[in-house]
Amino acid sequence: MSEELTLICEKETRKPLWRPDAVTYVPVSDERLAERGFNQAERLAAGLAITAGLPCVDLLQRQINTGKQSFKSRAERFETMKHAFSIKLDEFDFSLLRNYSKPFKLLLIDDIYTTGSTLDACGHVILHAASKASVTLEIYTLTLARS
Repeated sequence: MSEELTLICEKETRKPLWRPDAVTYVPVSDERLAERGFNQAERLAAGLAITAGLPCVDLLQRQINTGKQSFKSRAERFETMKHAFSIKLDEFDFSLLRNYSKPFKLLLIDDIYTTGSTLDACGHVILHAASKASVTLEIYTLTLARS
């Protein structure tokens, strides 16, 4: 096979790079923010967004302080997180995405993944808001660590 044909074949078999349309993060409670002084997930999301040239959206708010999850069972974590989050309606208008030609890809970032209860709860809230606005949305998640 000629060198030119080899390059063409290689180019055709490469997958296009995956790229989200925006980045968001899991919010912490006001108490945790005061204790820690920053939100690790927010810092990760902002750094990634700047590096990749993507918008970082302050999309979610934590409605209740769920406390530390480390001593709770898996079932307790999922139950605790059920109503912990809501959309910051003044920050993001999903209806702006109605005419987007393909599913909007949102990357949701958290610092630690243990059971998935936090990401699951955030995902449900985001998908519900998108559905109400008749927007097709795909959520992808990224965490710094797994415990």
